[in-house]
Amino acid sequence: MWVQTTALGPGRNKLFIRGIADSSFNGATESTASLYLDDVQIAFAGPDPGLKLYDIAEVEIAEGPQGALHGSGAIGGIIRLTSHPVSLTRDGGRIEWGGALTGGGSPSTDMAAVANKVLLPDRLGIRLVGYHAVDGGYIDNLRSHARNINRVLTSGLRGTLRWDVGGGWRAELGGGTQSIVSRDAQYVMSEDVLASRSAIPQPSWSDMQFGRLLLSKEWASGLQFVSATGLVGGSSFEQFDASTLLPHGSYQLNSSKTLFSHESRLSRRLAGGGSWVIGVNLVSDQSVMGRSLTLRQGVRPVIGVTNVTRSGAIFAEATHPLTDRLWLTLGGRVTGARVDGEPSITPRSKNFVRGRSTTRVDPTFGFSWLLGGDWTLFGRYQSGFRTGGLAVAAGIGRVANFESDSIQMVEAGLRHVRRGATGLSASISVSHAQWNAIQADLLNRAGQPVTSNIGNARIDALEGWIEWVPQRDWHLTGALFVTDNEVTGKAAALSRASNRRLPETPSISARMGLVHDVPLGRDTVVSARGELAFVGPSVLGVGDMLDVRQGGYGVANLGLIARRGRYALALTLDNLLDDRGNRFAYGNPFLLGRRNVSTPLRPRTVGIRLSADL
Repeated sequence: MWVQTTALGPGRNKLFIRGIADSSFNGATESTASLYLDDVQIAFAGPDPGLKLYDIAEVEIAEGPQGALHGSGAIGGIIRLTSHPVSLTRDGGRIEWGGALTGGGSPSTDMAAVANKVLLPDRLGIRLVGYHAVDGGYIDNLRSHARNINRVLTSGLRGTLRWDVGGGWRAELGGGTQSIVSRDAQYVMSEDVLASRSAIPQPSWSDMQFGRLLLSKEWASGLQFVSATGLVGGSSFEQFDASTLLPHGSYQLNSSKTLFSHESRLSRRLAGGGSWVIGVNLVSDQSVMGRSLTLRQGVRPVIGVTNVTRSGAIFAEATHPLTDRLWLTLGGRVTGARVDGEPSITPRSKNFVRGRSTTRVDPTFGFSWLLGGDWTLFGRYQSGFRTGGLAVAAGIGRVANFESDSIQMVEAGLRHVRRGATGLSASISVSHAQWNAIQADLLNRAGQPVTSNIGNARIDALEGWIEWVPQRDWHLTGALFVTDNEVTGKAAALSRASNRRLPETPSISARMGLVHDVPLGRDTVVSARGELAFVGPSVLGVGDMLDVRQGGYGVANLGLIARRGRYALALTLDNLLDDRGNRFAYGNPFLLGRRNVSTPLRPRTVGIRLSADL
């Protein structure tokens, strides 16, 4: 599974799956990858909220457009975080502490605690997790002489109350909050020197609060009903040094978001491998973006936008075995959506239209054919879309509408499944996607954000992974992702042919890992691991102005984990070779024209982690 990310900072990064990347910059568009926590969508538009993965049991990634089951905003795929369940049979918990030392930087530390309490045996229980983390900085400001300026503090609390009502019914009430505070930006002006020269600090913060209600029932026949309702709110602030534009100037971005979602579905697994699901979905999202410039004379507001998206959908999917070797999957989703937008201050642009309604049908088709020898041939067609909206347009004091975009993808591949404790698992696939009317958040030459439909793109990809277990205590893994894309349209036509590429999409990426388990007695195991990863070159965006190189580096990590009963001790050595690779060639909109901004990898870091199950 291939997930790319920008590197503006925790709570400010965008996620992309399998090369479906629209823009390196944050703005008014929906995400290309939908993020879920325990059956509830927790992000719609804007960056990834950066939720820390404490007490998360599983991270699932579904690649390719998922419009048939997950609606708008899942054109690249979905990421689902599944928490450890509440136990109704025993009290327990977990505590952990970690510390790390970074070469030339300040120390990092984090701590977390998990508590599970049975309130009524087999009926009612609660699970809580709290955490606080300090990511030490490693960049200095040569102008202000401040050291390790890019420190980040993250604190959070989550909880779930579970009630098994009886008769197969279950209810869960959950929620949480998280805040991220960054002292300063994490970009530098040269890969060789971990230093900044900004005239003012460039702090940022973001917070989110969320709640969810889950009702479910299982029947002995295998029929299952799930109703999931979620409410998410959040706000953020970013400040940038604008002294290159205006003496002593600073530029601020403020945003707030409110997301309500509800989904009810019936599903059933059938004898012989078949299954079906049918459901309804409702979403209401409000996203507000405000901008201002701070000068010696005071604060001057700059036009921003508010978008409200409401949608309703019905969906269904079924998998049926035609023979004992061939399964077919058919499904689809019908969505009705309306988007309303307002500028945050006047004036409006002359082509401003307040509201727009859309009806969309997204089908899906797939097959799986067991060839023998534990090899399976598979293929699928998937589609998806994103709603349009209102955005800042080119020029100061203007807004304009941007239209919906859509994507269709076909994929075929081979998969081998390991049946025993040892052996080989592997998969290889090729895919072709056509992305039309791409929405993209951009920057103009003055550093101002604009959003528009930039054209169409063709995306071809080859992906493969392998896991080999020659013996129970040896695990070798490897993965490779190769992609080629081309953008057509007005923006591409005005650029050189070599600069018509999607952003944040390396043409090749690869990783390899080795794990060796060494038993030491009845309840003690030591695991040694090594990882190598290569991230190929990519660019900031489509066109000559955004054809700024990033990526093209390798990383090596080592680790040693010792487990004895309820206790674990882990030692890590990350970025073994102290590579200064450029993760992201952006950090300040007013420096984009210089084309020399770099976001370096964290230098060589030695870490330790202690944990105990209670």
